[in-house]
Amino acid sequence: MASACGRPAAAPPATLVGRAVLPAATFAPGPASGARLGPSPIHGQQAPFPSQPVQGFSALVAVGDGTYLALADNGYGKIENSADFHLRVYTLRLDPRTANGGSGAVEIVGHFELRDPGRAVRFPIVQQFSEARVLTGADFDPESMQRAPDGTLWFGDEFGPFLLHTSADGIVLEPPIGLPDVEQPGLELRAPQNPNNEEGAALRLMNALDWRARQRGATRPPVLSPHHAMVVDDEPGELGRELFDVKSLRAAGFPVVVWTVNEVARMHALMRLGVDGIISDRPDLLMKAARSFDGDGDGVPELVGADGLVRRDVIDLQGHRGARDLRPENTLPAMEAALDHLVTTLETDVGLTADDVPVLGHDPQLDPRKCRDVLGGETSRAVRALMIAELQRRFVCDGLVRGPEQTNERALSPVTVAFAGAEGLADPYTPPTLAQWLRFVAAYADYYSTGPGASHPEAALRAANARQVRFSVETKLTPEDDFAALFAARVSEAIAAAGVAERAWVQSFDLRALGHVQDLAPAIGTVVLLADGVNLPIGSEAPSPWLAGLWWPHGVTARTQPLRVATSGGFEGMALRSSPPALLPMLEKPVAGAPAGEVWVHEFDLSQRTYTGRRWVHRLEPRATAAADFQLDAEGRGFVIERDDSEGELGGYKAIRVLTLGAPGATAEVVTQIDLLAIADPHGLAPAVAGDVGVGEGRFAMPFVTIESLVLLPAERVLVANDNNFPFSVGRHRGDERPDDGEFVVLQWAPR
Repeated sequence: MASACGRPAAAPPATLVGRAVLPAATFAPGPASGARLGPSPIHGQQAPFPSQPVQGFSALVAVGDGTYLALADNGYGKIENSADFHLRVYTLRLDPRTANGGSGAVEIVGHFELRDPGRAVRFPIVQQFSEARVLTGADFDPESMQRAPDGTLWFGDEFGPFLLHTSADGIVLEPPIGLPDVEQPGLELRAPQNPNNEEGAALRLMNALDWRARQRGATRPPVLSPHHAMVVDDEPGELGRELFDVKSLRAAGFPVVVWTVNEVARMHALMRLGVDGIISDRPDLLMKAARSFDGDGDGVPELVGADGLVRRDVIDLQGHRGARDLRPENTLPAMEAALDHLVTTLETDVGLTADDVPVLGHDPQLDPRKCRDVLGGETSRAVRALMIAELQRRFVCDGLVRGPEQTNERALSPVTVAFAGAEGLADPYTPPTLAQWLRFVAAYADYYSTGPGASHPEAALRAANARQVRFSVETKLTPEDDFAALFAARVSEAIAAAGVAERAWVQSFDLRALGHVQDLAPAIGTVVLLADGVNLPIGSEAPSPWLAGLWWPHGVTARTQPLRVATSGGFEGMALRSSPPALLPMLEKPVAGAPAGEVWVHEFDLSQRTYTGRRWVHRLEPRATAAADFQLDAEGRGFVIERDDSEGELGGYKAIRVLTLGAPGATAEVVTQIDLLAIADPHGLAPAVAGDVGVGEGRFAMPFVTIESLVLLPAERVLVANDNNFPFSVGRHRGDERPDDGEFVVLQWAPR
């Protein structure tokens, strides 16, 4: 049946026969949540919240005793801001307001949390290092839920998209099940947040380390430090394997400091990208880049303050091994050169001597090109085999190996010359201990404030910068070394003894060291170093020993495993077929390469625990942008909630459509059954409220951006509920901008 203009005829309006409301600001016991929502109130709601918000709900399942299982959405809409939101299923009892009475209230009877104590999930989760392993909104984004005939629960997720199978009380029973790509055997249909691609792995790793550190009292998040060619860059050309999304990591609260960059143009590109820090062998060029960077194009460089110092709250400029292209690396003259160029952080490598003293140096074996034995003995000696007294008595590390700018001219390092004499070091290039390095920085500040350097033109700048400069110490460990705990203890002790824990970080490619630092000295920050060929061995399926045994999808990237599923385009809806028993998850949005408006329904055989390879095509109504839920009735008819992205507008598109699947591979036949923006309310169950949209005058509408729960009831009735995206969505209360409540409405519809 069609109208005169050729469009489908409008469905008869459904009738509102029941309505229950759960207030938006409803909370349940649990840890604080919403720390990543920012300091400003959102629609009057101040985060972080003292406990767990109950809403919004993305799926409902009738229990049979008058209650419903209600799946809380994954948190706050993004993987980056939902690590402290526990994934829960609540039990609700509704008392809808009807023509015959009813309070219109929603009772929260109880809840259980999704959790993985048996470690079925192989990739790192937020609570990786706990026993209960409660799942969070940064681990999965469950949007659909069904209860199987055996009483277990199945969830359709959007991050994978995965099918997640749990016990009746939320314990994960088997590994998450990915979606095979029917058109490309051996591949899966994956979303950008899929943790089985390297692009989605870094955030998972950082979340796990951050949660572990915070349980021990840390207040600073770990820092991610990849090679600069591994960050996703908008610059023309490709510099390397671009895996790490700086914007995503920073939105999740993790600073990104890249290494090692020695060209001003590349420094500027990374500054435009928004990295939190840059490590360079050329602090002189790094400072030049900072002084000339004009990111907003207003003609005023913004990285250096009026006092002439780098704005360390905006960017961290780190001198790599001091200034290794200007002076021999990891020596006090190299540190002096870096300080002369006003770096905000001094970066160094540290080894451990035979008597367990941390000493500056990159190489496990002294390199004859860099270090010489003044007594004429064998130079190539293992640092771990030398006592600190012998090392400092015999070796001078002043070798020039880095190019024409590098020099070991002692006259250029007056602070080091003075400090070496005061410390009794044989030469300014004697390998210093970690403790001596930290003392040297204090001596540098004194030299330019009250000492011989006080008359230098930049004396005030140098002294002020040195008094607040930060320290980044890399532990030179490999997984074969059995003294990681001892190493971390000695480094932490030296930092604590110098009183600079709040200005110090320990970094490592070997995550064991970082874990020990978290245990021993949570006030010290940690930095995760990542690089191909070091702790990211391409092609290895085994958990990496460099990553403390945590799993990483080595070499699996968008090049080899494309990411075709749209963000927030996974299993928003999932029907349950009783015979033969199967799940029919529906993708919310078209995948890359599919025709516009075409979403797919796949078949998962519950008895065989596998996808069958059969699928159906559902074409969204042209005004729709997404399929928000999908259910089957006893006759095999499919009911789909479709929506556009409008909010608070009665002229938008929100509807329930009825489809017939037909043979696999065919396009489903569809008719529009219920217009959710044009519902009759003859009983006045939703009276007018000043400023509210879609209530009063005998009419009712659901003007929400997301309406995601559908339960088929007897006698041509349906229960529909919105996901209120707390605290963001304001579809109903447009007048006073209050966040949407959770609304549960029962509709009577007339079959077409």
